[in-house]
Amino acid sequence: MRENKVAGLLGRRIRALRKSKNLTQEQLGGKAGINYKHLGAIERGDENPSLSVLDRIAGALGVEILELFRFQHEETDPVKLRKIIADLVKDEKVDRLQLILKIINAIR
Repeated sequence: MRENKVAGLLGRRIRALRKSKNLTQEQLGGKAGINYKHLGAIERGDENPSLSVLDRIAGALGVEILELFRFQHEETDPVKLRKIIADLVKDEKVDRLQLILKIINAIR
């Protein structure tokens, strides 16, 4: 069961990174030298990629392979989430804090 959870987290992380780079599955697959259908299966957590494939995906995304395993965005503990948010904004200037507050109020 844990293997499926990790595969799902990894897949969602790869998808998020791909989308942050404005790449389609076809484009990322081409850059990484893997079939876009295989990439789709990885993103869905249906397939466990080899280290070689992960290395090629990371390279195509322009990130270190470790970045594929940063699952912080999947945190579910509210205490940890509050700490993460506090750490992110602790050094922001007032104008940025005001913008962050506006965004938070807009999504509430």
